[in-house]
Amino acid sequence: MMSLKKLDPVLYFNNNTLEKQIEALKKKSRTEEIEKQIKLMESGIYGEQKVLYELMNSHIGMYILHDLNLKFKNLEAQIDFLVMTKKSVFVIECKNMYGNITIDRNGSFIREIDFMGKKNKTGIYNPLTQCERHIELLKSITFEKYSTLKKLLFGNKIDDLFIPIVVLANDKTILNDYYAPNEIKKKVIRADFLIQYIKKVDSGKESKYSEKYMKNYCETILNEYQVETKPIELPDLEKNLKNDLELKEKLRKYRLEKSREESVKPFIVFNDKTLEDLIKKKPKTKEKLFSIEGLGQYKIEKYGEDLLKILNY
Repeated sequence: MMSLKKLDPVLYFNNNTLEKQIEALKKKSRTEEIEKQIKLMESGIYGEQKVLYELMNSHIGMYILHDLNLKFKNLEAQIDFLVMTKKSVFVIECKNMYGNITIDRNGSFIREIDFMGKKNKTGIYNPLTQCERHIELLKSITFEKYSTLKKLLFGNKIDDLFIPIVVLANDKTILNDYYAPNEIKKKVIRADFLIQYIKKVDSGKESKYSEKYMKNYCETILNEYQVETKPIELPDLEKNLKNDLELKEKLRKYRLEKSREESVKPFIVFNDKTLEDLIKKKPKTKEKLFSIEGLGQYKIEKYGEDLLKILNY
């Protein structure tokens, strides 16, 4: 391959899926649930813009594809960033998560949130798994599209062609990876270390790709495998919200009737927290009712059958 001349970072594609979905949501009636979705999407946009800023100000010759939605045969992938330098191809998964992240010795991801002086820990889906699934799709495309050139371009190193990175974009997030396996530790970084990481990976490598090849590769990905992003299913969301409101009224009516029968206050039958938990979890069996806040053996035996009939009507 010809070596690259001086090349500044090129934002070759920017799909802006989250921005489009937010615009669609804002045109609908602004319910509490929709407002939550908008805030989550805005948080995602902030994280991706932070990563994009780092890439565009890296002074490294690269082509950047942001927010890809690819489909190949039965495989699909929503890729935050595909970044191609003259030496490497990086597949970046951006996470703008609230709280601190610990990766344990088994490679599991745990998020810790400090709320009202109490630390709450929850396991989260491994973002590297998602990133590596994206790479499988890209490898499949490469095998099919470039099979005749594979030996010339990649030799036997197709498995090493794409480099996965998970970037934590929240400045306040502390990453604790002391006990993490090395193979995972080196793939999860904070946004302010991204450019340093790319330079380190590329250092000592010979140039593989000319600017012409980089451009052709990006055009092939976009023209042959990029598909239109599926719009957020707003009608279903609104239907669910309507159903939840109807369910809340049924549960309130049942609670009031029982309180009158038993000559007690409605909250004695079950309080509002229990009511909201019933709507959120919608248990389908008596056993599942035990997971509802405020319901114990006595109340489940007393009201359980009635509640299940209301919930599963």
